[in-house]
Amino acid sequence: MIHKWLHYFPIYESHLEPYRGRDVRLLEIGVSHGGSLQMWRDYFGSGSTIVGVDVAPRVAELAGDRIHIEIGDQGDAEFLRRVAAEHGPFDIVIDDGSHLPVHQIVSIEALWPTLPESSIYIVEDLHSNYWAAYQGGRHVESTFMSWITERIHDLHAFHSEEDGFAPNEWTHTLNGVHVYDSVAIFDKATREVPEHRKTGWPSFDDVPGVEPGGPLEPSHQRQLDALEGRRARLRRAQRRWSTRVGARFRRS
Repeated sequence: MIHKWLHYFPIYESHLEPYRGRDVRLLEIGVSHGGSLQMWRDYFGSGSTIVGVDVAPRVAELAGDRIHIEIGDQGDAEFLRRVAAEHGPFDIVIDDGSHLPVHQIVSIEALWPTLPESSIYIVEDLHSNYWAAYQGGRHVESTFMSWITERIHDLHAFHSEEDGFAPNEWTHTLNGVHVYDSVAIFDKATREVPEHRKTGWPSFDDVPGVEPGGPLEPSHQRQLDALEGRRARLRRAQRRWSTRVGARFRRS
């Protein structure tokens, strides 16, 4: 049995399709009746390895072809790191576990450092963050949704002018955050300090340090010079070819 919100499937397709047919390793927190693990195994193909984590001992019997089950509490960071060490590194992590904000935070903070470059981390059913029974609420600071806000700040820390707000591990490893109804997806990739460049000729005289009609950025000028050189050689070759073809027609 599988239980999913229908609007999740276009989200999966958008973010997970590039992993199909590859030797991916996927960890799903929350096994329930096991149907989701089977779905991922079939979706990603014969090279995939699927690992499920659940607190209920009964799900151990759902292990099978390329499906491994680990019994433990997702709120136990050491347990999650052990699973990652034994079965990882994981290319994809999907948190569909207890849906408690505290568990969602513990899980991603434990597993994120273990993930390789170009991996993604998905947290589902985030509407629970707005339910009182799950210690949620729109302005509750301990929710995963509030935690996401801090990560978005971290993403922009390279541009900070504030004391005490400096780049950290998230700034250097979080490449993007995608938030949908009840789903958040985190892209992992090594990031350096962003660069920006200004090139071309300004149309107006209000560009600091650059005069209208002034020189291009040197690297861009070199690119244009090289391109112009190739164009000139191509024009010469075309003229030679036309001359030879014309001479043949005149002889004939």
